[in-house]
Formats: sequence, structure tokens, C-alpha cells
Amino acid sequence: MFNTLRSRLWLSYAMIVTILLVVCSIGLFIGLRQSPFLSRQVVNQLNVSSDLLVRRLEPILDLDSEELQAAFLEETADATVQAAILDNEGDVIASTFQNNVDLISFIQEQNSLQQASQSDVALVEDQDEKEWLYQVSPLSGSLYLLTASAKPQYNYRMMQDELLGPLIQAGLFVLLVAFFISLFLSKWIDLPLRRMAESADALSQGDQINIPMQGPKEVRQLAQTFNSMSQQVTASARSQREFIASVSHEIKTPLTSIQGFAQAILDGTVHTKKEINKAASVILIETNRLHRLMLDLLTLARLEAGTDDMQTEMVSVKAMLQNMVDKFSILAEQNAIQLKLNEPPDVFVLGDGDRLAQVFSNIIDNALKFTPVHGKVEIAADAVENDIIIQIEDNGIGIPLDEHERIFERFYQVDSARKYGKKKGFGLGLSIAREIIQSHHGQIWVENNPDEGSVFFVKLPIFMNKR
Repeated sequence: MFNTLRSRLWLSYAMIVTILLVVCSIGLFIGLRQSPFLSRQVVNQLNVSSDLLVRRLEPILDLDSEELQAAFLEETADATVQAAILDNEGDVIASTFQNNVDLISFIQEQNSLQQASQSDVALVEDQDEKEWLYQVSPLSGSLYLLTASAKPQYNYRMMQDELLGPLIQAGLFVLLVAFFISLFLSKWIDLPLRRMAESADALSQGDQINIPMQGPKEVRQLAQTFNSMSQQVTASARSQREFIASVSHEIKTPLTSIQGFAQAILDGTVHTKKEINKAASVILIETNRLHRLMLDLLTLARLEAGTDDMQTEMVSVKAMLQNMVDKFSILAEQNAIQLKLNEPPDVFVLGDGDRLAQVFSNIIDNALKFTPVHGKVEIAADAVENDIIIQIEDNGIGIPLDEHERIFERFYQVDSARKYGKKKGFGLGLSIAREIIQSHHGQIWVENNPDEGSVFFVKLPIFMNKR
């Protein structure tokens, strides 16, 4: 029954209102019992009655005891309090205390009549633990007038008769108001959450629905986080689909060649030694291509998972770049490309020298591959604060601006590279390079050459404790 947010909000409001009403009722009952409000009327009544009776009794005080008793009862017949005339010794001369004559002795035990007559209304408790308010007023002839009235008690029955009904009515009204308030608040709070549930359900079906940035600050932050997560999940799912499609495409071509030439050998279509050697050569080439693809995929997987076994050492940037130039100098000469290294700073980085060499080998190889004859590839490095920034600049065919980020994705290849490249790759080299650089706490990015071509940047932290 209470398995929805709206019903739970309403139940919470109802419980809070009910608890508040109960607490307020108990507090009101205790407060009324302890409050002097009810006793104040009795005190005023005692003061008025005492003054009135003193004036009435003064003329009859000289009567004998029987006549005084009769006259006293006549004068106090309309009194709202109980009264008694006491002599100086505390003996009762006349009294209307019919049902509680022992109260007079309790009052005398508490104070003498002379002391009591000099004070205001006092409180005394009788043998039944009932509380009384009393006042002693002096009369002529060493006599005293005692007036008393029971202290009113606010009991449960009085509360039930006078307060319980209005409290129930007020409680029902407040519950009704709380119900409508909870409907409004539940809609206000529940709507963004419902949208998130719908978006999550759509995301599980492969669709992405962005949640509007509405509601309280915390709900907006949750919606923003959910939208970001949804985009990442969608991008990851798309990347996985593209990855599977790309792997299938890259594997399909060499497998087709291997299958075709192997079938030709088995069928006897190729029977001369020259033809068999040619078929075997194609099978070997395509097998090596598949082997390189599998190695690249395993390397990329280990780098992304952080399980690649890297050997950490101090690597000289200057020596590493010089080795790169020496390595590719012959290839550059064969293609009539000028490969130049500007004097780099003599700094060290902490990392795996072989993996870093793999990164720069891939970048320089691509630069030479897509640079036209008589072009130029220039390598430079600058120390900026605690980092070394290495740049490889070429004046080749360049990379479109909208593809600067995508070239680091797995299997992504620029269309121009497919058209003009001298050697087709798998599109994994830059993905592996980015993972290697990131594992060294660095960055890699590409920018367009203002003249023509591209400039690759690699940023690595300098090892500051070199000795």
C-alpha cells in the first residue's frame, strides 16, 4: 500500500501531524493542571466572600453560641465557600464544614490563626489528599473567620469534555491540509525522480533521454550526474559496437585471403611451385597481419586495464629523441623527406623507455608516411615549469579539425589517410600511444600546422630528483 513515494510522503505528514497533536494535547493537559489560571477564580471568590461575610457577621458576634450558630448558618446560606468562626484557641464556634470538619485542624496545624490572618490565601491538604484554598480573616472579640474552597483539578474527564472534541476536529483539518500539501510536494519531488526512472529504463533499452534540469538543487545535481552517466554509457555502448564492427572488418579481409588461397591449394587450382609459393606467401603475410592485430589488441587491453607490465626507469628525453631520428633517418632519406631534431633540453622522465619509444615511433612513422616527397618533419622539445612538451611537426596532408579527438579512438582512420597512405594500418597505434602517455601521467593531443600539416604534442612530467 505504501510502496510509492507519494503515499510514503502522505503517511509521513500524517504521522508527524498526529504526533504533534498528541504531544500538544499532553502538554496542554499538564500545563492546565499546573497553571494557576483555574485557581485564580477561586482565590478571588475567597477574597470577596471573606470581605462580605466579615461585614455580615460583625453585628451577630455578641449572640450566645446557639443563636450565633443559627445566625451564622443563615448569613452563609448563599455563600459559595465553606466558612467557620473560630476563637483564639482554635475552637469551632460555628461552622458550615459538614463533610470535612478535620480540615480545620489541618489548617491550624499548618499555621496559627494569628499568623494565618496576616497572610493571603494559602493551600492545605486534607486527610484524603485533597487540596484546599483557605483564608483566615480576623473578627472582633478575638474571633476569626475561616473560609475555604476546594482547589479545582483539571482531570481527564474535563479535558475529554472540553478539549478532545476541538482537538480532533483541528487534527482532521490539519491532516486534510497535510494531504493536499503532500500531493503537491510529492509531485514536485517525484517528477524528477520519475523522469530519471524513465530515462534509466530507456537507457537499458539502448536509448538516451536527457533529464531536464528542474527541481531542488540536489535533484538538479542528481539529474546532471545521471545525464553525464547516461552519455558515458551510451558512448561506451557505441564504442563497443564500433569496436566489434571494426575488429570484424579488420579480421575479415585477411581471413578471406587466407581461406581463399588455402582452398585453392587444397583444390589443386594452384599446382605449380611458383603459384603455391605465391599462395603461401599471401597466407603468411595475412597471418602476420592478424598476429600484429592480436598483439595490438592485447597491448591496448592491458594498458586500459592497467595490467601492462611497465619497467620504470629514468629516461633521457634528449637521448630518446635522438634515437628516434637515427632510427627513421634512412626511411626519411628514401622518401626525400627532411627529418630534423632541434636541440632538446637535457631532462629526464620517469617511465618505461620502450613504451615511450613506441609512442614516438608511431607518431614519427605516421608523419613520414603522410608527408609528401621533399617535405619536412621537425621534432622539438621545451621545458615548461615541471613538464616537458615534445612536438612532432610535419607539412603533410593534415588532419581535419573535427577529427582531432577521434584519431585517438580504436580503429579510427582519417579518410585522407586511407586514400594517400603508403601503408595501411589498423588504426590502433594512436589509441595505444594515448594509453601509454596517460599511464605516465601525461597528455597527448594534435593541432593543425598553421602552414600545412599537423603538429602532435606529448606532455610528460619531468623527473625532478635526477642526480
